[in-house]
Amino acid sequence: MPHPTTAEIDIPLTPRSTVRERFAAATLWLPALAISVTATLWYDSLPAVLPKQWNGSEVTSTAGTEVMIGVTGSIALVGAIVGLVALSDAAAEIRRVLLLAAGFAAGLAASTWLVIAGLVLVTGSPEPAAGAWPVLAVVGSGYGLIPFALSPRRAQSSRIDASAPAATVPLGATETGAWFTTVTVPVFVWVATLAALGAVALGVFSVVEGGAGASAVITLALVTVISLTFARLRVSVDRRGLRVVSSLLRFPLKQIPLDQIASARAETIRPMDWGGWGYRILPGRSAIVLSGGQGIAVTRRNGTEFVVTVPAAELPAALLSTLAAR
Repeated sequence: MPHPTTAEIDIPLTPRSTVRERFAAATLWLPALAISVTATLWYDSLPAVLPKQWNGSEVTSTAGTEVMIGVTGSIALVGAIVGLVALSDAAAEIRRVLLLAAGFAAGLAASTWLVIAGLVLVTGSPEPAAGAWPVLAVVGSGYGLIPFALSPRRAQSSRIDASAPAATVPLGATETGAWFTTVTVPVFVWVATLAALGAVALGVFSVVEGGAGASAVITLALVTVISLTFARLRVSVDRRGLRVVSSLLRFPLKQIPLDQIASARAETIRPMDWGGWGYRILPGRSAIVLSGGQGIAVTRRNGTEFVVTVPAAELPAALLSTLAAR
């Protein structure tokens, strides 16, 4: 009978980044560099407080110059770091989307700083009339299109024919089997780390500004918890059925008993087919997508489908199919 197996892996086994993709990620450092250079050159000429919102031509709220530099610079820096994360093998399937999102955030942060600080310097007033200039800050978010366009589209992975007969494992009438693997996903570790650092930084800012940005701190804390949930998972197939458990936070994410399984098969999974990574729920089907590559696809007796990505999915899928058929 099959012996339990354990595998410690870094997901996924996808092609490494190309020169064009690395160049695309490098462009994400330009917004942070622009903020850093201009803030250094302009700091002595700027007032202690800068406008941040207008109602028509009147300034309705302000922020400290150092706070403005810190917030916009931090957002741009996080965008640049996300670009580095996007170059990892684990992010190959959604690399262009990550570069687009990172460029959007970094471009918006840099253009906001440049427009606000530039208006104050040009007009010589700490509360200048805005006119249509803030529109440029929004236009600056389109900077994300640059790394997106520079990064080449990757060829789509072929899918295994789901209509093919499910593979099985030869087991005697009194024999059983078990299989499990522990999957580590570095990109979720990175996201959790960055989100936790961002939550701490914004927490300090919130205290200084009397509660401003508290909702962002809560959001980043939730992102940290969610990312840690999927950073390390244990997937097992045995007499209990298919189980997916968060190894770090120690709680089950999915369990399908054998008597609910109609069939199981190995299949090639593309994250973009499911809308990205993580726990995905679509009409009639759900998935825990950790990477692009192989996964166990289960069709339940009620007609719904569940997929979880694991390496070398043929053996666990065959074992699950055999145990479910008993």
